[in-house]
Amino acid sequence: MTQAQKTEKKIEVFVNRRKLELHQAEITGAELLKVAGFEGNDWDLFQLKGEGDPTGGQLIQADQVLHLKNGERFRVIPGNRTFGAR
Repeated sequence: MTQAQKTEKKIEVFVNRRKLELHQAEITGAELLKVAGFEGNDWDLFQLKGEGDPTGGQLIQADQVLHLKNGERFRVIPGNRTFGAR
């Protein structure tokens, strides 16, 4: 076992209340969406300040590098935001 494998730890984050276990602390917004099962560019990712964040979260760009910490929460919604449009 190498030194890197010995120090590797899991990072647990939540995307739409679903727990994900990652093996890296640095990841882009696009990579996090993909790991969470959201394919393509039609999704917006928001970083929350905890469960029930009243602000709705901070928009994360696809190329933005995140430095993840255990327990962080994210929300994914459709990028077109045409809910209820006629």
